[in-house]
Amino acid sequence: MNGKKIKKSGDLEPQDEVKQDVSDYIEEVEKPELISKKKVLYADIDDEITTLYDKIRPLKMKNIYIVVPQRSILFQSVVNLKILKRKMEDDGKLLYLITNDKNGIYMAAQIGIPVYNREAEGKPVLFSTEVTDEKLKITPLKASVNSLEEDAPTRMSEKKISISEILQKFKGFKKTLDIKKIESQPKKDKPKSKFVIVAPNRQALIGLIVATLCVLLVVVYIALPGVTIYVTPAASVLEKSVNITLADAQKNAAELQAKDPHMIASYPIETTVTKTITHYATGKKISEKGANASGKIMIYNLSNNSWPLIAQTRFQTKEGIVFRIPNGTTVPPASSTGPGKIEAFVSADPTDAYGSIVGAKGNIGPTRFSLPGLRDDSKSKIYAENTAPMAGGITDYVSFVSDKDIEAAKSRAKDEVLKDAIQELKLVMQDKAKLAGGDSSKYSLLEGDGAIEIGDVSINAPTDITNKEMNQFNVTANVHVKGLYYDSNEMISILVQELEMKKSPQKKLLRINEDSSTYRIFQKDAASGKVKLTANIKGIEEYSIDPTSDNGAKFLEKIRQHIVGKNITEAKNYIQNLPEINKVEIESWPAWAPTIPGLAENIDFQVRDAVNAE
Repeated sequence: MNGKKIKKSGDLEPQDEVKQDVSDYIEEVEKPELISKKKVLYADIDDEITTLYDKIRPLKMKNIYIVVPQRSILFQSVVNLKILKRKMEDDGKLLYLITNDKNGIYMAAQIGIPVYNREAEGKPVLFSTEVTDEKLKITPLKASVNSLEEDAPTRMSEKKISISEILQKFKGFKKTLDIKKIESQPKKDKPKSKFVIVAPNRQALIGLIVATLCVLLVVVYIALPGVTIYVTPAASVLEKSVNITLADAQKNAAELQAKDPHMIASYPIETTVTKTITHYATGKKISEKGANASGKIMIYNLSNNSWPLIAQTRFQTKEGIVFRIPNGTTVPPASSTGPGKIEAFVSADPTDAYGSIVGAKGNIGPTRFSLPGLRDDSKSKIYAENTAPMAGGITDYVSFVSDKDIEAAKSRAKDEVLKDAIQELKLVMQDKAKLAGGDSSKYSLLEGDGAIEIGDVSINAPTDITNKEMNQFNVTANVHVKGLYYDSNEMISILVQELEMKKSPQKKLLRINEDSSTYRIFQKDAASGKVKLTANIKGIEEYSIDPTSDNGAKFLEKIRQHIVGKNITEAKNYIQNLPEINKVEIESWPAWAPTIPGLAENIDFQVRDAVNAE
């Protein structure tokens, strides 16, 4: 018994002495060995201090051992180690490092962090069971062993001695005790075995059901909640400009065969455009069947002087109908009895102040006339009125061609032929492409400053129709136009290639807007048959967050580990502030769950297209 002697005391009976010695021996033999609770963590080479602390913070162990690889980010600055050590000390934890990184060992020694080499003499130092240091007794890392419970008993290497073996050493005294015990007990009949069915306790059954429901609710609360996070990558407009040369296909055949990446073949085209228009005569005059209205008016003079009026003086209504006096007259001045007045005969003009035929419109009732030929300060001193309606007006007129009609027709014909010139040139281009056996839809006419040459417009208008009674006449215009066309698909291909080269490696081209392509001509050489222009195109690029790719999966996993267990609002703000993210939406199940699930496996991501998300 490991040299232990049983001590006797004169104050105890023999049987008490045996019980005391047996109790002492059992306590000595079965005394458990206490070791501290420990945890070993493995750090990745790119783990930052916040990532490591997030892993350590929920642990309940006091001693934390971190295996750190060489060239780890943690060893880039001694400040990182100081912060990590201080944070762990605030949580009541002790930090130990396991590494072969010389720089890390040096910095850890500066701030007092114990460091152990990962290997020594061919075997892991910290994982050997031969080490006697309690802090270093860490078993090999297995799925079931990575920490040891604090104050937990461990199995001893020595063979345990049972109580029966101890009692055999006191055989004589044990027999005496057994005999006395048997004699002191009365004899009893051996009880017969019975099979008894006991009715279940109702309260116990209800308690069991309640406990089962509570366990079920806890399992549902932990395992079932989940969230789906919809992220829209940040997108931006990407624009690229390229200098491109359009070279005449015949004059520059050799250069085009050399496959200059920024040179496109061009083809000349020309045509004469003819446009004939019909112009309607606007001149109008009363026909033989038409007649002008006439009647009498009373002219009033409010001034103190006589007012002479010459022949054909105009009197106009507010509707613009003009009447004239055939002969001159003088209106007497005003007197004490009232304004001076005189009666006069007037007849209506064939057209009103706006050029419209008057005819029957001149048959007006009593109204007031003004004199539009007077100065503004005199118009208030003299006016006229008719008491009886004007009569005799008949509407019947004929149209005639005026000088204004001929000039207007020429100007209109010129505008029409110039407007149709470019469209006619495009139609000729399509016909030429079809004859050459090509796809006419892929060709485009070069437009812009100086791209299309337009000659002088020739006008053919009749010269002997002025003042002739006719409703309409024709005018013809001609113009010669020249230009060139090219394969627009080749230009788009060059622009797309340049746009893809400009794209950031971390992004992908989401869409290329071919309709946004434009160009500007900056040089034209007719002798060499070359036109140089600057073309540009726009596209949309977004951050590539593909869950199936390594970078995309790593990025989403980083988000997942950072937000696990956090408040949904806090998690949303964190994701929204990432430069790679433009928009984030979080849908949780159940809908009332206020936090992200504690299980990272219950966090799902869906990546939305930046354009379709809008």
